[in-house]
Amino acid sequence: MRSAMKLARFIIGTCALTIAAGASTALAVPRLTIYDDGLACPAGCDAHVVFHPTLNGTAFAFAPASKPGVYEKCTPNTACRLCFDGATSCMVVMYRGAGPHPRAFDFTPAFYEASCGKADIPPALAAQCRILAQAKKTLEGRVNCIRSPDHPKCATLIEEAREAQAKDRQLYAECLRLGESAFNATRPVSEQRSNDCTYEMKGTGVNSQGKTWKRLRPAGCRDGTYVGPNGTDCCTGNLFADGPQGAECRVFYPQP
Repeated sequence: MRSAMKLARFIIGTCALTIAAGASTALAVPRLTIYDDGLACPAGCDAHVVFHPTLNGTAFAFAPASKPGVYEKCTPNTACRLCFDGATSCMVVMYRGAGPHPRAFDFTPAFYEASCGKADIPPALAAQCRILAQAKKTLEGRVNCIRSPDHPKCATLIEEAREAQAKDRQLYAECLRLGESAFNATRPVSEQRSNDCTYEMKGTGVNSQGKTWKRLRPAGCRDGTYVGPNGTDCCTGNLFADGPQGAECRVFYPQP
């Protein structure tokens, strides 16, 4: 299973249709999502897919070398054939392992960035690309500080984000070395960790309705990506991922 982290994972669309998958199992057509687990995202969060083990070896996801009517399981870190309708609307994608959500193909932002401009992608993927394109329009025309950190409007912002990340990684490394329980026993509540040392232990995030959440700590994001001000996700500089985040990542996209 993927890490307990819950970064940048959005269910973009669902399908109610069910069709046969394999010899006797009926599964719902998988949803398409976008995800980025920060440090936990495999292979530097390159263009890939993860999906729940119940999909592996079905008409929706199987090894490309499978014989007709036989759905051999895909092996992590190899190419996998995905059929979005369980039949003929298919493409081959790099598979990086199991994901947590049943009936979902969890794709990375890099996958959408690489695929959405192509004309021959399956209709289900093209539909998700159109939805993501609408979301990322909110950031188009703004300065992308994550990818242009030396821009005059970005230098101070990115320097502060880098400093916060570097400082927090010292605590993150110590938490991993000791283990969460031992680490938390010696630290004030404000420094205690959960979820593989990447989230705060006591949730300090709160919205206008009083809903609370545990904030992601700066160390939970990869180099060159930074946690948003509300601690809900990493902001990556990829508009497909950052656009749907709304205000959480907009701080890294000032007006020119």
